[in-house]
Amino acid sequence: MGRRNIFISTIKNELSAVFGDAGAMLLIVFAILIYTVVYSVAYGREVVTDVVIGVVNEDNTPSSRRLIDGLRSGPNTTVGYNPISTEDAEDMFYNNDIYGVVYIPSGYERSLLDGCQADVAVVLDGSHLLVYRQVLQQAVADILATGANVEVERLVSNNMSAADITSLVQPVVYDGHVMYNPSLGYGSFVMPSILIVIIQQTLFIGLALINVRRRDRDHIILNITLWTSVKITLAKIIVYIIIYGISLTIILGVVWPIFGFPYAGQTLDVVVMMTMYIIAATSLGLSLSHLFRRREAPFLLLLWSSVPILLLAGLSLPKEAFPGWLYAIGELLPSSIAVRAFVEIGTMGASLSDTSSELLRLTLLGAIYLFLAIVVEKYCSVSKKIDN
Repeated sequence: MGRRNIFISTIKNELSAVFGDAGAMLLIVFAILIYTVVYSVAYGREVVTDVVIGVVNEDNTPSSRRLIDGLRSGPNTTVGYNPISTEDAEDMFYNNDIYGVVYIPSGYERSLLDGCQADVAVVLDGSHLLVYRQVLQQAVADILATGANVEVERLVSNNMSAADITSLVQPVVYDGHVMYNPSLGYGSFVMPSILIVIIQQTLFIGLALINVRRRDRDHIILNITLWTSVKITLAKIIVYIIIYGISLTIILGVVWPIFGFPYAGQTLDVVVMMTMYIIAATSLGLSLSHLFRRREAPFLLLLWSSVPILLLAGLSLPKEAFPGWLYAIGELLPSSIAVRAFVEIGTMGASLSDTSSELLRLTLLGAIYLFLAIVVEKYCSVSKKIDN
């Protein structure tokens, strides 16, 4: 490798290493696109709809039938069965024929008309969180709406004015607007975090594969200067900024709009934030790549860690749920800081100044790992052996 053109030569060699190694190319170039599309397809529906439930109606009155009509016509649930008893409903529930049971006891309408509390039981499976939420949300909404309608009819029969009826039935007017995630979809919530973690993990594993292959083929340890190590490291980082920049342009500009995931970030802000993140992740990946001696080792060590790393980012599980020492370890990973910054900029539409604290920590972390990568490059660099 010529020292005068070490920067350009390193870029060419690194591109050759990525595209000349099928495993590395699959991970670094294609994996982020493949994973993003797969997860987008899996979460593209966003919310669960038309969950099949059963209704046990022991009251069999107009009020109870209106409640059932609401459950049947709502977007979240559909009444697939009308068991004649709670025992039949229980059998259907445990056989997964239905995912929820609404029990309307005898005397439901009489209690409503008498102005007394009317009880309705809802049985749900808490192990299916998305299904649980949808059925509970639909059932509560319909039960409250039915009760309000009955109350309105009772007040009208007493010749009460519309203004007085409104103040009694709805003493507090609630007007809700969901910000950042209008559909309340799981995909819109989790995809930004998944994208950040995918970038980091594919970088770590891909760089380790490249370094193991380079070590197997090369034999001479170079005694390079610190300045040469700086140029080599920066050249490698530029290669991965370009590769992941192209992938992110496709994902944010094509894939996410197709699946309707919310994206409110300003292009320049996202570019700056992602560049800082890729510098930090690549620097750490270049340093870690020298720890492996066999090509399968990065998969065994790094691939399984993706889910814990996602959890340590503090979005899927609040940071307050972690022990302090475990959360502190998570803060040493570029992905933990980048997830929060990307959610703020890309999903909430925040500016760089709004996320200055996160970006400052990411810059500090990137500087530390960049220095580590330069030092490791100086003492662990190898060159291809030339036979005389």
